[in-house]
Amino acid sequence: MSEHAEPGSRGPAAEGAAAGARPEDRDGPEAPRFERRAADWLPVTAALEQVLAAARPLPPEDVALGEALGRALAEDVTAPWALPPWDNAGMDGYAVRAEDVRGASPDAPVTLEVVGVARAGALELPSPGPGQAVRIMTGAPLPEGADSVVRVEGTDAEAGQPGRVRVLADRDAGGNVRPGGQDWAAGERLLSAGTTVTPGVVAVLAAAGRSSVRVHGRPTVALLPNGDELAPPHDHERLRAGHAIPESNSHTLAAAVRQVGAHARRLDPVPDDEDALAAALARTLDADVLVTLGGASMGEGDLIKRVLDRHGFELDFWRVRMRPGSPVSFGLLARPEGPPLPVFGLPGNPASAFVTFQVFVRPFVLALAGHARVHRRVVRATAAEDIPS
Repeated sequence: MSEHAEPGSRGPAAEGAAAGARPEDRDGPEAPRFERRAADWLPVTAALEQVLAAARPLPPEDVALGEALGRALAEDVTAPWALPPWDNAGMDGYAVRAEDVRGASPDAPVTLEVVGVARAGALELPSPGPGQAVRIMTGAPLPEGADSVVRVEGTDAEAGQPGRVRVLADRDAGGNVRPGGQDWAAGERLLSAGTTVTPGVVAVLAAAGRSSVRVHGRPTVALLPNGDELAPPHDHERLRAGHAIPESNSHTLAAAVRQVGAHARRLDPVPDDEDALAAALARTLDADVLVTLGGASMGEGDLIKRVLDRHGFELDFWRVRMRPGSPVSFGLLARPEGPPLPVFGLPGNPASAFVTFQVFVRPFVLALAGHARVHRRVVRATAAEDIPS
């Protein structure tokens, strides 16, 4: 934190700027109204710690398994039964007793009587005795009395005489059997709360008999761009005339919000007018997060901070030691009902907006959604060539 401002305080300089002397009270030309606010200049790690400390996962809800992809589990999931429930064949072939096939080779094959067939899902199975085999399919329960599955490639597949199989090798003695409970035992914890539901997690949930699952709520992120110079992409007349620049930040970040499984509420750009900004702000109060785009620095048109201050905003920090994106801010805005609204103030420069979203907003949104893992994997690499500033 800045040594000139207490944490959570806007400081006297900011209060003075927010109040501001009226131009008509001054003699001569109107004085410039640059933003005056003590900067905190936090290290990135410290700023991120403060952001995540304010994240509280949204309440859980039950959703159908097919609707859970990308959500975070709000409960531990335990196994209601063992999987697989029985020893089963790992290969197509013949279920046998290992002692009956030891020593078998192409020059000295072992001939066994085939006494039945075991298919996956069969409830009644023939049991091989000494000198006998059961034809078996991959995944079928291992018949009682058998302890090995000789793969079909190691036999003559009853080519000489149906009902009698010649075993040509003993390499499968004691092999190709998947034991019951190999995947998991009954009562075992399979997934922890906070796990992100991926296609692989869906497979585990389905195998555990879950047709629905408890997950955390999906956050709604409101995106509020502001600036007189901005026009929505469809305003071709102003853009072609050179009277505006296209507002792209809200579209970029809306896509990034949806990419992490949250809802994006994108507002059209608001001009640099305090009343217009206040009206737009009122339309975001039911969101879970507000991200303002632009007005983050110290210009005369940077009005969003003044509007927030007037509505009970408590600043946590402003300015971080990073580039691009140093004038990022975070704080909480009081609401008529419910907890305060977390507000991120991102710079209007597209590169700065994108970077600060990825560094601060993305982890916060994932934490709100209950995900245990909110940071991207960090990989260190050496560039193959110089990268100019």
